[in-house]
Amino acid sequence: MPKKQFRVEEPTISRWLLTITPFAAALFALVFALFLIQTAHKEDQTITSTLEQDLLWQKQALKNRLDNLQHQLDGLADIIVSDGLSSAEFSGRYLSILQDSPEVMSLEYIDETNQVRWQHPLNRPDLLPPQNHRNLVAARSVVLVNNAPQFSTVLQGQNQTPLLAFVTPVRLNFHGRHTLVAILNLNTLLQQQVPWWIAQRYQISLTEHGETIASKFNRNLDPTGLSQAIGFDLPPNQFQLQATVYQQQRSWQQYLLTLTVIALSMLMLASTWALRRHIKERHNIEAQLRQETAMREAMENSLVTGIRAMDKDGHLIYINRAFCEMVGYSAEDLMGQSQTMPYWPPEDLDRCTAVYRAILSGRAEPSGYQMRFMRANGERFDVRLYAAKLIDGDGQHTGWISSIYDITELQRERNALQASHERFVNVLNGLEAAVSVSDAASCEMLLTNRQFDRAFNIPDWHGRYCALPYMPRRKGAPVETEWFDAYRGHWYQIKSRSSVWVDGSEVWLEIATDITALKNAQERERQQNEQLQQTTRLISMGEMASSLAHELNQPLAAIASYATGCRNVLSQAEPNIAQLDQAIEKMAGQAKRAGKIISGIREFVQRRAPHRKPCEVADLVDTVRTLLAAEVAKQQVKLSIGEVSDLPIVYADAVMLEQVMFNLMKNAIEAMHDTPIANRTLDLNINANNGFLSVIIADRGTGINPEQMEQLFKPFYTTKNTGMGMGLNICRSIIEHHQGRLWVEANPGGGSRFIFTLPLPQESLACEP
Repeated sequence: MPKKQFRVEEPTISRWLLTITPFAAALFALVFALFLIQTAHKEDQTITSTLEQDLLWQKQALKNRLDNLQHQLDGLADIIVSDGLSSAEFSGRYLSILQDSPEVMSLEYIDETNQVRWQHPLNRPDLLPPQNHRNLVAARSVVLVNNAPQFSTVLQGQNQTPLLAFVTPVRLNFHGRHTLVAILNLNTLLQQQVPWWIAQRYQISLTEHGETIASKFNRNLDPTGLSQAIGFDLPPNQFQLQATVYQQQRSWQQYLLTLTVIALSMLMLASTWALRRHIKERHNIEAQLRQETAMREAMENSLVTGIRAMDKDGHLIYINRAFCEMVGYSAEDLMGQSQTMPYWPPEDLDRCTAVYRAILSGRAEPSGYQMRFMRANGERFDVRLYAAKLIDGDGQHTGWISSIYDITELQRERNALQASHERFVNVLNGLEAAVSVSDAASCEMLLTNRQFDRAFNIPDWHGRYCALPYMPRRKGAPVETEWFDAYRGHWYQIKSRSSVWVDGSEVWLEIATDITALKNAQERERQQNEQLQQTTRLISMGEMASSLAHELNQPLAAIASYATGCRNVLSQAEPNIAQLDQAIEKMAGQAKRAGKIISGIREFVQRRAPHRKPCEVADLVDTVRTLLAAEVAKQQVKLSIGEVSDLPIVYADAVMLEQVMFNLMKNAIEAMHDTPIANRTLDLNINANNGFLSVIIADRGTGINPEQMEQLFKPFYTTKNTGMGMGLNICRSIIEHHQGRLWVEANPGGGSRFIFTLPLPQESLACEP
């Protein structure tokens, strides 16, 4: 049957709808955004225009106020010139000016000697010191405003109040130069002259050279960045009158309307985008459906499995290409056939008829039927047939459909596999090791050999069962470890690895070998090594007796000396308590030192099982150096120890490592017995790299020849006249017990170098094994 090809093209109208709709929605959102921007810009222009007009009005109002004050001062000066004034009249004039101008804080009348003749108020703080009087009068002769002998200047009063001084000359020709000085509070001036409708809109300020001199503003409102400034000159000061717009509070209805329109625009864009995606997905699904229909038809014709469909009466209504090729008949020869089929062999006619009737009656076996068919050329072949109801698109039962597999080769392979499995089981049962295969998910035992059943007393009549794993499992490289069966008292060596079972599921293959006899032999060897180690410790203790006597004599002699000193102090009429306390403290320190030496030797010779714990390398070195101090001094050896303060900790038995270092260093000292004193150098270098701690002990002795190096670590081999030959063997056993290595090599400068390495623990393994 030929394979149909489908080509799916989107209609032109659909493509236009997919393009125009989102474009229109995006264009609407863009136009609305431009409208909002333009509206905000026009609002800013309106605010700016209004700001300029209000600022000009405010400037004129302040100018009028100051001009009015200047006229009043000029009138007062004219009255003084023409009629003269008494102090009371001067105060009355001040009160009259203050009534019209509350910003005037004081009024002074200064004579030709720069002395204040009259002033009001009398009890005010001194706003204008005498030196300022002189400056103002002196400035009058050089500062001219519109050819008039008057000027103004800004002063700083108490509490940093901005003050403006108005100076008006009084022309008394026969009395010299007199002056009227009016002091104004600029803050009060702005408070009085800035109306409420301007104060609610703007912050009004007087600035000079960018610095604010005085201002009026509502502190509850934060000013925005929109401001305007114009010149407001009061010579000799160059003022700027500045207005800054307050941020206007908009009504919640306006915000709500704007947010609503924005939300609707976004909703429209989202819905348009969702509609576009939905239409596009629907077109894609329709195209996929056409392609899948064509693909299914092609797949049916490409299957190697035969497919056969019958109606309820048993007539063939569909046959695929694979079934036709399987039986050697064309579809035209088989379509419509019922009852006896031409591919049924005569010798199996009864079997085929029985299966045919069972299918039509709805009693088909779910596991299928194994049958034998006949090709058109008479060749017989084995098949596996599965039958099921044929249901149409409306859910109606219209017939029966069968799938037929040619299992001729499969049957041949199955027989060969069965024979291979029997041979495999025979080999597996002949092994001395216990072999098991368990499911990784359920721990159900899938396969065990006879040795496994015998070792763990599994009865012959057992059914399906689960078994606990020997140890925690992990994927990756095969795991090899040891496991103790506490019930039967046996040790097993376990080899475990992850594998795949015949059905593709993950399984664990484990092989358990009984190593009880080997473990018993190792335990006996360990006990013998411990006895040898104890013997070595006792021998070493005897060799260190003289060193201990020398080391203990020093703290004991010091204690005796300090005790004599204490008695001498106590025998005085007035004992020096501080000196006595210092001596007692030193006695305690020497006693602790002696105790530390004794406890170290006691732990060194004490027979006990290895106990690992965090060890500081510097502490180990200090202990060994203390034990060897007397021997080093006696043999006149120069001991050189590298930097050990920054080395990482190791997890080990501290006493055993001290014993190894002590034995190796003591052997090195003894090896330099015939070396000249000037060359007797013992170097101890410890470093950490690549996850290992490396300890190097180098001497300048006679060295070790290659033949001796091969025998050096064997039990009972020694190069000493009085040695037992067990020291180096025990040292190597201790290092290997800590998963390290110990070896010897020639020292390039003469002598030998004993080197041992210990693995540094990882973070996750930082615990006692």
